[in-house]
Amino acid sequence: MDKLNMKIPNLIFSVALIFTSVSLLGYERIPNEQFACYSNFNKMMVSPDGRYLLIRNTVKNNECDVEKEKEKGVEDEMYDRGLLLLDLDSMETTMLSDGSDGGGVSDAGWLSSNRIWYTPRYQTGKNIKSFATFAMNIDGTRRTIIKEGSYKGQAIYDPDFDDPNHIYVVNNERRDMIWDYYKLNVYTGKKTRIALGPDIGDMKGKAILGSLTDYKSKLPLGMLIDVGLDRVLYEYDAEEKKWKEHFRFACQQPGFTPIGTYKGQVVVSGSKFSPSGELLEENDTNAIYFYDMETKEFSDKLYQDPRYDVDGLTGSCRQASGGSFSRYGSAEIAAIGYESYQQEVVFFDKDAEATYVAVKQLFPDDQVSLVSSDVSGKVMIVSVSNTNNPGDYYIVDLYKNAVNLLYQSRPWLDRSKLAKAQPVTYTARDGLEIPALLTLATKETDKNYFIILPHGGPNTKQYIGYDTWVQFFANRGINVLQPDFRGSTGLGTNHYVSGNQEWGKKMQDDITDGVLWAIENGYADKDRVCIAGASYGGYATMAGLVFTPDLYRCGINSVGVTDQQQLLDNFAAKASRFQSWDEEPLLEWGDLSTEEGQKYAKEISPILHVDNIKAPVLVLHGSNDYIVPVFHARDLISKLKSLGKEYDSMFQAYDGHCVTSCGEMANLEYLDKQDEFLEKYLFN
Repeated sequence: MDKLNMKIPNLIFSVALIFTSVSLLGYERIPNEQFACYSNFNKMMVSPDGRYLLIRNTVKNNECDVEKEKEKGVEDEMYDRGLLLLDLDSMETTMLSDGSDGGGVSDAGWLSSNRIWYTPRYQTGKNIKSFATFAMNIDGTRRTIIKEGSYKGQAIYDPDFDDPNHIYVVNNERRDMIWDYYKLNVYTGKKTRIALGPDIGDMKGKAILGSLTDYKSKLPLGMLIDVGLDRVLYEYDAEEKKWKEHFRFACQQPGFTPIGTYKGQVVVSGSKFSPSGELLEENDTNAIYFYDMETKEFSDKLYQDPRYDVDGLTGSCRQASGGSFSRYGSAEIAAIGYESYQQEVVFFDKDAEATYVAVKQLFPDDQVSLVSSDVSGKVMIVSVSNTNNPGDYYIVDLYKNAVNLLYQSRPWLDRSKLAKAQPVTYTARDGLEIPALLTLATKETDKNYFIILPHGGPNTKQYIGYDTWVQFFANRGINVLQPDFRGSTGLGTNHYVSGNQEWGKKMQDDITDGVLWAIENGYADKDRVCIAGASYGGYATMAGLVFTPDLYRCGINSVGVTDQQQLLDNFAAKASRFQSWDEEPLLEWGDLSTEEGQKYAKEISPILHVDNIKAPVLVLHGSNDYIVPVFHARDLISKLKSLGKEYDSMFQAYDGHCVTSCGEMANLEYLDKQDEFLEKYLFN
């Protein structure tokens, strides 16, 4: 896309800048409680007319006091979310919902400038169930159910500004896995179906990945569906009211993903094809094109990052980081955001770009993200964040030519005590470049204590943002490396596909090579290295301890996989229950039903190699974990105990697949346990 030449608004910045560089001489230990507390709010939406701000917040009065919750006997108030209305003219707030009676607000949004929708979330023990969706005026009147309570989903795809009484929604009440299209009255809840979703037979093994809509007719244009190991784009014929297959491509083969529309043109991310389906431009990282659904013709390449995927699917298979931004109710994409090791933005809307550039100039070293906008694009919410900043939210008002601070996330955390990560790159033993984030300790020590922290997934990547676990380690005097080993997504097809059937092998070598790089470059004392991780990172922790036992002094395995066959069996059981199946593991892990697959599973399952372990390990797990069931931890502990290995453990009865995003009390107990473990095995 051509670089735009435009005048940048001279915005008035009303908040004094706070310098956040860390001074080791001024080190202070941050209490675990401050790391354990949730953010005080988590969603902000500007009203269509730009006058109000709808805020979903945690009802805690900007306090962090886990002990107070203990006194009340509250196990987990994570879902105790309230809903606030802020008048941007008077700056007065109104509590629309305080999250009382055991139910908080799951989600909310605007229907018009004076009417909102919201979905309560109730708790029965720790089983969370979302019920009905309600609509009401911002003064609390005319409260109406617009979706009956059930597990069926409904989402707004277009507010109708020509008719403030109606919106357009998709709903899967007819068939569990397929959306149909409706016009819905926001005062009565009555809806009229305007189009059916595609009828493609048995939905087992299929899932919707995205859809396109004609915002003039309000009718669908297309729908991308995951069909086993294929990705199929279906096209809607408005005249015949039928769907037909438009384009099909295979997972881990060249393809493209529709993202949205701009000036009537479909925007896609991926590779380029001829109308007959011939591959014209194979891109390792996703490129952006315009695409004509009628002629099947692509434009010239609009944008491509040579190292990172721009939204869409990495390798036509797994979701890359990113997303599009539009003004409220706009039919057009204003921008596409994606993550390198900073927030990157590809702009289509010139006015949005001018505003973003002006705000970015105020925060040149931080990540600036567009959060919400009014219809005009003159009133916006932007977030400013970094690894050492959990997030500051600003209102950008182009009518007043001003930028004002609204809220700080986790205001109890002193930003000057937090560590800032830096992107680094090292080379794996086979020559593959591995990008990573390096965070240096904020506490001066006589040794380079070091933790390598592989991410979960593994189909994800590191990003520049506040990370509780990293900050906890850094504040305790530990350098931290977070590698994007092969198999990570968002870094192009080759980097992702290189991880196929490499759990415990080349993927683990990448992690090992990160430790060796850190030792060679003076970031790690070879005798003071620990490995930690959650989910896949927990697996990598155990793989590190069993396959390279002399490298590590200790390990922290949180909700980690220990038995590959058990993992597949659990997925198969869920597939039978929910009539869906994620077939990507057949490519990424191999087919474990074959003799070759069984051999691979035995080779890489840490529980079958526990006798190799030399370092003590801390095992953390939630009893309600349905992603990696708790038997992975219990079976591991049984094996460790039987072999006389040194270990410690903690189980949370009410929590699931989490380590720093559990209930606040569970977060605190996990952190306290890690403090105790590290003091005993890493520092001494």
